[in-house]
Amino acid sequence: MMRKRMLVVVAVVAVSATTMVGLAVAQTGNAARPKETIHVVLPPTGGHTQFFDSAGDGLTLGDRLAVVTPIVNEDQTERVGTAFFDCWLGAARLQDGSPYVCTYVLRFQDGSITTQGLDPHGPSDVLFAITGGTGAYAGATGQARYVDSETQTDIYIDFG
Repeated sequence: MMRKRMLVVVAVVAVSATTMVGLAVAQTGNAARPKETIHVVLPPTGGHTQFFDSAGDGLTLGDRLAVVTPIVNEDQTERVGTAFFDCWLGAARLQDGSPYVCTYVLRFQDGSITTQGLDPHGPSDVLFAITGGTGAYAGATGQARYVDSETQTDIYIDFG
């Protein structure tokens, strides 16, 4: 009799714990999903770019690029955050279209969004995966579209 009670108690605790973990995961994933697309811009000036040429032979496979630059609103009238890039060259030698393998952290006042993807050297229109976030963007998923022109980079962030 005592053994049956113990099994029932263990089963109830296991089901309760599983339910609570499931609810916590579901709530965390939904916390960072605004319905609208966030559109921000990386302006052509105001940032700092640093290349790391490890062999001193020009930019080749594995050499790095680090960037810190302001993020402004769509109208470019207000600074809304800071972007941090860490990329390495994914081709034998840097040319137009050579891919950088990048992680971008977009830091806003209410939290950060992390994206990862391949960024070709030069003007482009590419999608990066949203791999996470902090603060208001904790648990973020989806994609960010980076549209590079000669004058700026437009970023369209869609949570999914």
